Amino acid sequence: MPEVEKDKIAELEAVLYASGRPLSLTTLVAHLKMENERQVSDLIAKLSEYYENDGSPLEISELVGGRVVLQLKPNYTKQARRFSMKPLLTAGPLRTLSYIAYNQPVEQKEVSEARGSQSYRHMRALERMGLITREKKGRNTLVRTTSDFADYLGLSNDRTAMRRQLRSIFRKLEVREMERK
Repeated sequence: MPEVEKDKIAELEAVLYASGRPLSLTTLVAHLKMENERQVSDLIAKLSEYYENDGSPLEISELVGGRVVLQLKPNYTKQARRFSMKPLLTAGPLRTLSYIAYNQPVEQKEVSEARGSQSYRHMRALERMGLITREKKGRNTLVRTTSDFADYLGLSNDRTAMRRQLRSIFRKLEVREMERK
């Protein structure tokens, strides 16, 4: 493999690792200073093959909409979770995000009524993280999750399927909470 190609693959790996979220092929073309998405796709295929042949716990997952993400293979997440430095979200913002995900699209004032005035701070942080969007509709602001939210949690982008998956997650959390008491 030519040295230039090795360098580009290393750059790709670094960008995917540092982002910690799915990136579009277009974004990767720009960051890697490549000519087109086909070149980036070829690099992705080679990096994926490397991870597969090396027995690495990492994989590159291709998502809907021409996006890719570097992630742990599912059978390693349980072991790695114990060593995670810091959760992505603390309990308050996570509850606000859960409320939004389950009730979306939902008016911002309804989120505030359900979750309290701190929810405005939570929503600003969630929006900065790319997990929600807020859209002005007349006097109201509608809040909904982004596709990055669904990708991060491994949920469907289909609203009905997502609600079903969230209900299942909430039930499991309730059972665990009850078992602790």
